[in-house]
Amino acid sequence: MQWYTPFGSRLTDAKRYIRWLEIFVDTGDIVGVGDEQYKDIPLAAYLYWLMNDPVIQLQVLTSPIRAQVFYDQVGQFIIDCVHFTRFGMQRSWTEMRDAQQVMHIPTEKEGGSREESFESLLQRIDDDHRQDGFDRDFYERLMAGEGMEKPENWEKLQRDWVGAIDERLRTESEAHIKARSEAFEQGMNRLMEMADGYVASHGIPMQQALQAWNLMNGQWTESEFERRMNIVRIQDRYPDIPRLVNLMGRKPDSSGREHLTVNRGHQMKIEHSAGSDIEGVTVGNDLNALLPSEVALFADQRMNDLFLQRYFTHRLQLFRYKSEMTTPSRKLSFISASRRGPMVVCVDTSASMYGTPQRITQSLLSLLEQTAERLRRDCFLIDFSVGIRPIDLIQRKKQRRWQHLGMTKEDANFDLGAIPFIGGGTDARNMMDQMFSLLETEGSTYVNADVLWVTDFMIPQPTADYLQRMQSFKESGTKFYGLEITTDDVPHDWAPYFNQIFKIRYRPIRKY
Repeated sequence: MQWYTPFGSRLTDAKRYIRWLEIFVDTGDIVGVGDEQYKDIPLAAYLYWLMNDPVIQLQVLTSPIRAQVFYDQVGQFIIDCVHFTRFGMQRSWTEMRDAQQVMHIPTEKEGGSREESFESLLQRIDDDHRQDGFDRDFYERLMAGEGMEKPENWEKLQRDWVGAIDERLRTESEAHIKARSEAFEQGMNRLMEMADGYVASHGIPMQQALQAWNLMNGQWTESEFERRMNIVRIQDRYPDIPRLVNLMGRKPDSSGREHLTVNRGHQMKIEHSAGSDIEGVTVGNDLNALLPSEVALFADQRMNDLFLQRYFTHRLQLFRYKSEMTTPSRKLSFISASRRGPMVVCVDTSASMYGTPQRITQSLLSLLEQTAERLRRDCFLIDFSVGIRPIDLIQRKKQRRWQHLGMTKEDANFDLGAIPFIGGGTDARNMMDQMFSLLETEGSTYVNADVLWVTDFMIPQPTADYLQRMQSFKESGTKFYGLEITTDDVPHDWAPYFNQIFKIRYRPIRKY
């Protein structure tokens, strides 16, 4: 059974530290690292100091590319410190196990007296932890005479032994951070300047620079950055890619100009809340649902900046109403909507999509990931060929980012979720089953989602019931878009089932 010291269990929680880092980069808020329960943790103390540095705050909050460099570099530093401490805990495992069993040591020893067993144990602890605050003289006095017969004395010895192990781990961690911090900070600042300077000097749009950075492995080199930019620049060559991304996704919004329809039977209708059906508390920026505490914050002139920051980052505390939830609808209706809703993307990974179509798809997905994350939209990916693999695109991006930081399965249990090109033929039935399930499941995030197919449309049509079901969704409001990536104008019969199909023609690379 794994056994942790109090210090070790707090420091080795890598996901907690990374989450605090994400919040700081996203909003500028400093949470967690300054809490009372973490004040004795060297890594938390260092991060608290780093995040409170005005120079760091200025760079992170004013330059998106510097913020990404900061996230990657500090994230790697956190994982290094966590792994260092975890290795120290592994080295101390035998000693921690013995400390856990210290109550039985006097009776388990054979061939010697209890006093000899105690003296041997005391000498061992003193040799290992004299510098960690263990007081050998105190225990020699405590155990003298009948003291060795008292269970509470052995319990105190156990606590102090664990405390000494805990202190050694803490001091080793502190020394590790102190030894690495100066070189780490210099390298991070140099990398920030290089990345920001390169983007500025080459006139690269910040949105594209961030996409290229996210496609990298968190380590800056000009050659690797340019290689990734070649993928991103495909969007300039084929403007239908950003046009499609801007079309995708709608959600109910009384101020929106678009309209959102509701499917009969399976889809849900979202109506304006009545104000008398409070379900709980959530976060967002709906001024009609503010908690009284947030209203008071707005009314205080001194706190206006904080209120505005929470508003623009969608972190105001709001009442959550039952009527905001999805409820069954038996008729077709229309409500106003804005284009910030959920998206379902179906990507063809059959053999015919190798090469240039694969790079076009990669460019599209990088823009979708960035857009969905920036606007806090749900985006689900279904890659399909002879089989399918459903992937939460935002979760995949987070997992991939964590892996680049050096997180292992022990730090965070995840499957990276890359998109392997399966090859072979293309069967749309499994993909459509998954798609329908997302669109019609009561309470699903993806009810009323817009759907995009990325394929060459060399897909045999399934049986009539699949097509009728797709047509039914289309008639009742689901938007179906297609991105056809092809070399020729090969006719197909899919167009009637889509609201719009964009076409990208490319010239295949000839090899001689």
